[in-house]
Amino acid sequence: MLNGCIITRLAICWSMFAGSMFASSALAQTQLQETTSQPQKVQLSPAQMAATAQAQQQALATPTRQPPGFPLDSEHEKYVNDLLDFWEQNSKRVEKYRCGFIRYEYDSEAVNWRDPRNNRLAAHKITQGQIRFAAPDRARYETTNVLQFSRPPQTPNGDAEYKQANDAVSQERWICDGKSLFDFDFSTKRLYETKIPPNMQGNIAESPLPFIFGAEKKVIQERYWVRSATPEGVQDEYWLELYPKRIQDARTYSKIELVIARKDFLPSAMHLYSANYDPARGDETSSYFQFQDRELNNQLFKLQDFFGAFVRPSVPLGWKRVDTQVEASPRQADSTNGALNK
Repeated sequence: MLNGCIITRLAICWSMFAGSMFASSALAQTQLQETTSQPQKVQLSPAQMAATAQAQQQALATPTRQPPGFPLDSEHEKYVNDLLDFWEQNSKRVEKYRCGFIRYEYDSEAVNWRDPRNNRLAAHKITQGQIRFAAPDRARYETTNVLQFSRPPQTPNGDAEYKQANDAVSQERWICDGKSLFDFDFSTKRLYETKIPPNMQGNIAESPLPFIFGAEKKVIQERYWVRSATPEGVQDEYWLELYPKRIQDARTYSKIELVIARKDFLPSAMHLYSANYDPARGDETSSYFQFQDRELNNQLFKLQDFFGAFVRPSVPLGWKRVDTQVEASPRQADSTNGALNK
């Protein structure tokens, strides 16, 4: 498990990733103010670094209240433990992984139209993208297509209409090459790089998608209260509900619903509920992922086009690079605070 400043940087990536679902418009408007045209480096004194790391570790360790329904009865607890044990053992075989995803973002303030056929809230944004992973510490997450809600259906029993979103704010990409984390900000044309110290390389457990890149039972139970929630009659999937134990996580999301496919024992869907999710009070902000075309340890992954996805990216023409060694840059700190305090 990573610690100190790198945990915080990875957590910042996660907060920004979750924030793109729960506060995308606010994050997109955050601009980095620079007094020179040179890349900005954040520098702290040794005392400041030590104090920052200590405060970050304390924030990560701060527990939240136990949610209703816990502790589990002995039979339920044994079932969850056995499931997590099997998931962890199965995850160890993952050397190379690739999948596509569709992300449905819901926000009743942005779009409050419901399908009369099932009373479900329409997504205000639908995003397609790709995820790649190579053990132990190379990963890539990027969006490829974004659709925005346009209008309700114009015919009876029709579907809501969506239009293409071409703005740069909608694009997302982050890359970990094992030595650095690269975060692309398309709205300000800046590439943020955070170097990972050698003694902390080889683990991305705190990554923006913590369940996609391996599942360690101990880590999951340290971070979440977990219970089974498989609907009656479902035979080909395992459903889990996870409630954050850490304050830092709880400020970003209140609950995660995870669906594991029995066939390959890999996540097939994930639903993240915002920290303030409460339909009774009119807040239905959440984000639902579907992981499609999952490929595991395919021999064709040896081709250059797969591993080329993790190489150190060059700075795009017209962009600037911002190096962050310990703390987040002003843009990242402001964005993260905005996401966490929403």
